[in-house]
Amino acid sequence: MRSKGMKFSLMTVAVALCCSVATAASPRTIKGQVVDSEGAVIKGAHLLFHPDPSGQNKPAARSDVMRETDAAGRFDVQLEPGFYDVCVMATAFTPECKKVLVTNGGTIQHDAQLKADALVMQHLGDTF
Repeated sequence: MRSKGMKFSLMTVAVALCCSVATAASPRTIKGQVVDSEGAVIKGAHLLFHPDPSGQNKPAARSDVMRETDAAGRFDVQLEPGFYDVCVMATAFTPECKKVLVTNGGTIQHDAQLKADALVMQHLGDTF
């Protein structure tokens, strides 16, 4: 038979574990702005956040998340902690992809500066 002190200790440990797991898995915000090589904002750029299960003992089922920049070229997205491949694409610009680590800290700033694509420029000039 367990004593009242033992039951309280087990309950305290169980609650602490539940709270730490909930805290560890809480989503974080990634925000940023997409601009061109001259610093002009790119409205309607597409962003893909693809989960990378590297370093996870038991990879959680995480799906791709897609966003689009607003009129000021800004975006924000809530993501669970872990690694992500972040790809930024816009009409007539060369796509940019980077690995990002979302941690349990605060907001992550992820800005992108896209360059006009050489192939598009070769065939269409600057009239795209």
